[in-house]
Amino acid sequence: MMKIRLREQMSFLRRIRLAGKVIEMKLSLADKKSQLLTPSALPCLTKIPTINVSAGCLHNCVYCYSKGYSNYPGDGNITIFGNLVEKLSAELARKRKPPYAVYFCPSCDPFQPVKEILDCSFELMKLLLYKNIGVQFVTKGRIPERFLELFSRHRNIVSGQIGIACTDDGVRKILESGAASIADRIKNINALILLDIDITVRADPLIHGLTDSQMQIKELCGEIANTGAKQLAVSYLFLRPAIKKSLESNISDKKLLAKIIGHYKAGSKIKIGTGDSAGVALPADIRNPLYERIRKTVHCFGISAHICGCKNNDIVSESCHITKPQKNSCQTHLF
Repeated sequence: MMKIRLREQMSFLRRIRLAGKVIEMKLSLADKKSQLLTPSALPCLTKIPTINVSAGCLHNCVYCYSKGYSNYPGDGNITIFGNLVEKLSAELARKRKPPYAVYFCPSCDPFQPVKEILDCSFELMKLLLYKNIGVQFVTKGRIPERFLELFSRHRNIVSGQIGIACTDDGVRKILESGAASIADRIKNINALILLDIDITVRADPLIHGLTDSQMQIKELCGEIANTGAKQLAVSYLFLRPAIKKSLESNISDKKLLAKIIGHYKAGSKIKIGTGDSAGVALPADIRNPLYERIRKTVHCFGISAHICGCKNNDIVSESCHITKPQKNSCQTHLF
């Protein structure tokens, strides 16, 4: 069982090369004190517990809502926990009825290109799958081969969503500077479909005026159709104060920044999940025709579109199917 024993939190600098660019980050190692398997306040994530393998994320997506969380360590800072596998094993042992699946990761990415994070994600997923507990995930990272081999032996209880909102890697570098290239994400989809694993592409967030032209949606659908994927989850950028601040800090092109934010001046304030969590969506009279156009375009490629009801609950009540229902019968493949 993987366990990094720590007397106190340790921090060190790490340089990682991504797509020819060297990214420097501050990596902190600590023990997690609070519960690992936690419920989410989002309606789409209430049915299964979730796991975050880190606080902070190397992908540094400028629109990530976790930047507003109290435990967010700041851009360029990542905290990983050395005792997660041990905690997961202990928490599962205390449960009278284990969950049918666990979701990775609501506030980070399980496939960040950091050895310690990948090792942790692998051990956590292996522990769950060996106990016949499903693994469900969303990622904008590159899935290493050892995970694919693991998934191939438990394919009936593995499902994933691969985030791609635009096929232009230049735009990706602005919005998701540390995430995998679009080509690597397409490879993810192809590999998972080849293994007969339930896969959905997630175009979330689309950004009005930047990633949602008719041509861009057609190009995205063409790439998806070529892989054989049949499901597309869709939602537009949901603006919160921390996201607005992140956009202002990370997008140097001020005209582009003004274009993105300007659409939200007359936006719709929407409550999301439980408590006081809320944000601003594009005005409903803008979103409605945009989603209708996307539905029609997607349908022409033989793909089904699912609008995220959590972030569009003023106009739709459907699900983006970020998690999947429990499957029956014998669930694992032994060869």
